[in-house]
Amino acid sequence: TRVDFSGCKPPFRHTAELRLCGFSMPPTACGGKAHAMKSNPFAGCEDVLACPTCREPLALSGTSLRCSRNHCFDIARQGYVNLLAHHKAAGPYDRDSFLNRRAVFSSGLYDELVFALRNTITALGIGGAIVDAGCGEGFFSNRLADELATNAPAAPIRLFSFDICKDAVRLAAGADRNGSIAWFVADLASIPLRDHCARGVLNVFSPANYPEFRRVLGQGGFLIKAVPTAKHFHEIREQIGASAPERKDYSNERVLRHFSESCTMREHRTVTSTIHPTPAQLSAAVEMTPIMFGMDRASVNWASIDTLTMEAELLVGTFD
Repeated sequence: TRVDFSGCKPPFRHTAELRLCGFSMPPTACGGKAHAMKSNPFAGCEDVLACPTCREPLALSGTSLRCSRNHCFDIARQGYVNLLAHHKAAGPYDRDSFLNRRAVFSSGLYDELVFALRNTITALGIGGAIVDAGCGEGFFSNRLADELATNAPAAPIRLFSFDICKDAVRLAAGADRNGSIAWFVADLASIPLRDHCARGVLNVFSPANYPEFRRVLGQGGFLIKAVPTAKHFHEIREQIGASAPERKDYSNERVLRHFSESCTMREHRTVTSTIHPTPAQLSAAVEMTPIMFGMDRASVNWASIDTLTMEAELLVGTFD
């Protein structure tokens, strides 16, 4: 199976970190039980989720998910289920990078991308099951759940969001204020979803597995992918150009080409947003971005940066 890595999301490791970033925690993240939620997002999941052991449908059974062969997976108190058979490393991220990512997200820099994703879903009339493949700490899933609740598409949606990192999914579920998203830990190489179960797949700044996306999407389903452009965080790239010229330039041509080769491109547009970051927000962006991995951040003068740009190419594809 070919997996296309176009970026990944670092998760938070502790629920307390969300509070440090001004994020309020629902009762289910502070010791409440999954069955105490107003609604259970895993109700009726047998139409979507598949047992990672035998591939039979998984159904809600009390506070667990169970298949017909009696393989059982408990729903954690935070509201997620671990469907990953073996532990896998989440990537070269530490606790500070998780905090910095949340600080940048809370700045509003990515709001335009959230709105573009919402508008795309509603314009395409996508209803039913939508899968967020590589949801990280859950920013896009949680925001879209709120946005689509007040800007509903033609049919009600059900979000099924997963990431390979358990810490990320745990905290994503803890930040789900309405308990409306089915969160699960899973491997992109073998997604525990039934064939042709979804109407949409979201893949935002995350690795892609196009054969798996093709398998889980139903007839007429859409793949919506967001990838960074050369202008994304260009202020940081330009600032380090003298000391690391190999990092000044970035191209997403390989990712775009792979997308076009793997599915039929239906839409392709660019989403841009710029903020005037506070010193703390700029520092968080510098610390979180892979552009700076392995570099001495203290050796660069960041004082001249007064804007920060998010730019992404939003791609819509089908496999029909």
